[in-house]
Formats: sequence, structure tokens, C-alpha cells
Amino acid sequence: MTNPLAVASVPEMIRSLANAAPDLVAMECGAESITYGELWAESANAAARISSGPNYRPGGLVATLFERGTACVIEQLAAWRSGCAYLPLEPALPDGRLRYILADARPQSIEVSPHLRQRLGADARLSGVFDEKTAGTAACRAGEDATAYVIYTSGSTGVPKGVAVGHNSLANLVSWHRETYLTGPGARVAAFAGLGFDASAWECWSTLACGATLVLPPGPVAGDIARITEFLTAQKIDLCFLSTPLAEQLFVAQEVPSHLRVLNTGGDRLRVYPPKDFPAAVHNHYGPTEATVVTTATGDLRKSQRDALPPIGRPVRGAEVRLVNDSGGDVAEPGVDGELLIGGSILATGYWNDSRLTADKFIAEQAGGRWYRSGDICRWASNGDLEFVGRRDGQISLRGLRIELAEIEIAILAGGGVRQAAVMHQGGGDGGRLLAFFCGEVEEAAIRAHLLGMLPRYMVPAIIRRVGSIPLTVNGKIDHASLVRSLPEAATDVVLQESVTSAHAVSQEEGDIFIAIAEIWGGLLGVSPGPDDDFFAIGGHSLLAARVTGQVRKDLGINIGLEVLFEFPVLMDYVNRVKDSHGRNKPGSL
Repeated sequence: MTNPLAVASVPEMIRSLANAAPDLVAMECGAESITYGELWAESANAAARISSGPNYRPGGLVATLFERGTACVIEQLAAWRSGCAYLPLEPALPDGRLRYILADARPQSIEVSPHLRQRLGADARLSGVFDEKTAGTAACRAGEDATAYVIYTSGSTGVPKGVAVGHNSLANLVSWHRETYLTGPGARVAAFAGLGFDASAWECWSTLACGATLVLPPGPVAGDIARITEFLTAQKIDLCFLSTPLAEQLFVAQEVPSHLRVLNTGGDRLRVYPPKDFPAAVHNHYGPTEATVVTTATGDLRKSQRDALPPIGRPVRGAEVRLVNDSGGDVAEPGVDGELLIGGSILATGYWNDSRLTADKFIAEQAGGRWYRSGDICRWASNGDLEFVGRRDGQISLRGLRIELAEIEIAILAGGGVRQAAVMHQGGGDGGRLLAFFCGEVEEAAIRAHLLGMLPRYMVPAIIRRVGSIPLTVNGKIDHASLVRSLPEAATDVVLQESVTSAHAVSQEEGDIFIAIAEIWGGLLGVSPGPDDDFFAIGGHSLLAARVTGQVRKDLGINIGLEVLFEFPVLMDYVNRVKDSHGRNKPGSL
């Protein structure tokens, strides 16, 4: 068989395989199966349709909007064979986001599944009807210096930006992957990544360019580790990529697929190691979209020393990395933090239709070389691995105090009984608040007590909430917005007066005061306090204490000092002090 790695681009690798082994199974999706010969022939028909479109021009961009399945892969390969790049659109995105991407990218045409066509609006440039194929045998025109695909990612300003990746960089990724993970004919590779996530390009083309079989789930499985596990077992998958949160869940799953040989992960900070007896080799990866998916990779983490968090490994073939300090000097000594700069043949060509941002992020040095400023802070370990520290912009300022959210997540995970954790900063008055969510059997109160013993009080989240699972976005990242939406909209569902009276044998007046103060606390803290809750342990601070005091004075007509809350921070103790002051200063009921 012709060595597909000897040719220049991924489409030519696939052509070599189609010519040498046309009956080899390329893709499976449910009951559907397609060989390499069929893949090549069907993509030729689709390429002819693209080339005959009214807006066609070689070197243009073709958008694809399909649900997961073989049709999407065929259309993306067809875009290459027509001499164009492809822009994958994720159906799970809202219509407004899709239309923003299309307006920014300005593709020459859109290949779309018929039942998704209405989502694009009346002005969408459709090159043809997907299910009406025309005959033709388009040539493989993708050159190694041409753009292969454009992936849109979230920008630091909140505006999505398109990253253009070249065929040369993609071919480097594919050839490195084959040599590292021994992917070839007979291997079965699952694809779970969202279509708009750059890991999907890695899954798809590193499989099809190497002669393996790409196995696609026939329905959505994103975020459902139980369904993913069932799929891996039923399909006898040898290799797959799972985003970091999903991989962490698989590490502790009751039943792990025994047929799995390699589990690749990445996309977020890996905070736990796989069990040493985990059946598959586990490799952690790091890489921004601007560096063609993978910049660094670890060895098998089952065999790693566990004296620190899992590393992100060492540069893959074609990658160059440097750490620099704030003044731009190189950082070479172990244990010293620096911003990661990435260079080499893995770099993207730049940002689509944005030369200004490209010049800002991809810097050319006088001595030669081109480097991408990742914004990620890393450090060298003594063994030569890179360790991820956090984003340069990952610190937050909370009432003048600098906090790394990852530090709090790590502290929660270190407490025992916790499988996953996510911490975020929610803006608002008085500097906002910290929110923590975790999966595990341990009680929320135990997590708070553990954190109070490990962290400064200002780093203990105001809300610590146990959830059944950590929700993920379509790209496999933690869905922080969904976590926030899981919280009660208001914190006025406080303990009922009857339960307070029963538990503490209080009078009607005391019960009325308790309810009034609990509502004040709840409204300002965003949580429902119980009688034994400490104001400062559930998110209170000096600014909120002043607001509580002012509102107690206003609502209850009681002249009480700010120092009382600091001296008696437990709700029931504070209520008793307020009651005493009420009795002295304003006799009678409320």
C-alpha cells in the first residue's frame, strides 16, 4: 500500500488510500457504512456541485451545516477537492451565532442539510441542494500552503474570531498522530467532539488519512458519559478523544470499556490522574486552535509520577515552544512561571479576514521566526514537561484581592469525595461573588469547612452547590452559564418561621425578627441562610456587612452597630442581639 504520509496534504493521503484499498471501511454511523472508495467517489460528486455554483472561486471558503454523520465529512472533503477551505458550523449553536459567523466569514457558499436550511435565513448563499448530486470527478486541488479550514472560537473581547489553518499544518498533525498512536487500518476511532470544535478536525482527519475507521454516534451524546461509555463498549472502540471534563468522569466510571486502547484528552485543565489500572493509555494534550489543535502531549499518565497536577507534556513534532517573562526574556529554569509562545510548522496562517488581530497575536521577531502569543502561563517541570498554570487573564480581582480560580478548584478536589469541580466569579455589586459547583457524595457544608481550613476566607466561595453533573457546552467545555442558571433566582425562600420556632423554641416576636433578618441576608448574599450559618462563611464581607446593618436599621427601626455582625456572625446569635436591641430601643412587636 502507498504510504499516505509521503504525499503533501490530507486529501491526497485519502486519495492514496482510496486507490490502494477502496473496500476498506472509512466511516460508520449507526447502520450506515461507507468505504474509502465510496468516500472518494461521493466527495467527487459533491465537489463538482460546489465548483459549478454561481459564487464559486478557487481558494474560497465553503461553510458546512450538518448534524453529525457521514454527509458532513463528505462535504468537507468535497470543499478541499474543489480547491476551497471549509468552515464547519455547529447545529447546536443558536441562529444568531450562526448568522454572525456567516456574516463575518463571508463564505462563497453553504452546504447544508435540507432540514437545517431554514436556520440560515433567506439570504444564505446555497451552492446547490445537498441531496441532488451531480456527476463529476473533481480533481484534488488542495495545496499544502492553502487554507484547509476555518474554526471560530470565542475571543477575549467576547466576539468570535475565525482561525485559518493551513493544509501543511494539518498534514503535520495527522502524521505525528499516526506515528504516536499507531493509528492505521483495522483501528476503530470514535468521534464525539462538537463540529465547531477544532478537536473534530483532529478526530476526523487523523483517522481517515491513516486508513482507520471513523465511528460516529448516530445521535447526540455530548456530556452524557453513560451513553459515551455504552457506545465505546458496543462499538469496540480502540481510540477516542474526550474533552477534559468527560475524561475525568470516565476515570471514575463504574464500567470502563475494556477494548479501549488509547484515551486522548485536552481542551481544559486536567486536574486528576487516571487510575493506575485504567485499561487504556491516557494522554493529556494542550493546544490552542491557533496551533492546529495539539501543541504538547504527555506520555501515558498511568505511569506518571503524581507529585503535582497532570502536566501538558512536551512539544509535538513541528512545534516549538518558549516561556517568556513580562519583559520578553526567555524563562528556562524549572518552576518559574512565564507566558507560553508557540512557533513552528503547527501554527495557523492567522485570523480569517482580520489582518490586524493576526499581526497582534502572531508576532515576527527580527531574528526570524513567527510566534503565537498564547496568553497561557506555564512553567517547566524538572523532568522537562510543561505544566499549565493558568490564563494570563485568568486571575480575578475581588474587592482588591487577586484570586486564581483554579487554586480554589484544586482545593475542592483535594478535599476527598469530589469527582469534579468548577469555580467562577459572578460580577455584581460590591465586587461580585465566587460560585463553586461540584460533583460527589460529600456534603456542601463539609466542602466549606475544608476550604475554610485551606484558603483565606475571601477565597471561599459564597455559594457552594452540589450538582448531579457538570454541564458542558457543545465544544466540551464547562458550561458556566448553565451552572449559574441552576441557582435559585432569588434567595427569599428562607427557613420558615415554624421550623425556626420548633427548632429553637423562640417566641412569635423572635420568629418575626428571624424571618426579617434572614430575608435581608438572603437578598444580599444570594443564598438562603439557616439559623446556624455564619455570615462570613456563606459569602459575606465587610461591604455587605455594612449594607446588612443599614437595612436592619431601616426595615426594623433598630439602632444597631456594624460591629455586632462581626462579633456575632451566626444568624441565630445575630438575631438574638438584634432582638435585645429591639427590646431596649423600640418596645413592642414588629
